[in-house]
Amino acid sequence: MANNSSDQYKAKIFVDKCEGNACSGKATIMVYDKVTNREIDTFHSEDLDFGLKEVQNAKLGWLELGKYQTPLIFGDFNFDGLEDIAIRNGNKGTYSSPSYDIYLSSKENKFLKNEELTKLASENLGMFDIDKKTKQIATHQKDGCCFDKTVNYRFNAKNLPYEDSSIIEDSSIADVVTVITQKIVDGKVKKTVQIFKLKDYYNQ
Repeated sequence: MANNSSDQYKAKIFVDKCEGNACSGKATIMVYDKVTNREIDTFHSEDLDFGLKEVQNAKLGWLELGKYQTPLIFGDFNFDGLEDIAIRNGNKGTYSSPSYDIYLSSKENKFLKNEELTKLASENLGMFDIDKKTKQIATHQKDGCCFDKTVNYRFNAKNLPYEDSSIIEDSSIADVVTVITQKIVDGKVKKTVQIFKLKDYYNQ
């Protein structure tokens, strides 16, 4: 398999099993520099689980993966100007959502696994979102049909993520949505509770 969703890197993926419209199982991922073709690093996943499109035939043995097929995700996850990599490792997130191991890049083109970001990308509802403008990442949590929580993280001087703010949307009661916003300022939590009509809130 190949995935070329990075500006700087390209990758070859060797996965244990591809049948029908899905690939899964143990995998080896080899990452190369796009310009020089030099091998940068090799990674392993216990379960590189991802789907195939109808036009992709796993029996061919070599497939170009599209933008929205995400066994690998490239991006600057900690906003240091270097491209990092997330590698799919099963479905350990809530509601069996995708989970990822996070490897941060260094100036020496070395990738090191980051336990804090791996936890955020493995214990929530899929991969975290990345906001380049605000330099924040956001995790999502869900409980049934009517409870959603988004937690926003920033990075401290030691390059560790810390919770900056969160928003809870609870629509479990009648026709209203209770929105609870929390912002941490100088170590103290500032909390705001607002109630909206259901139809008005989701039509904003």
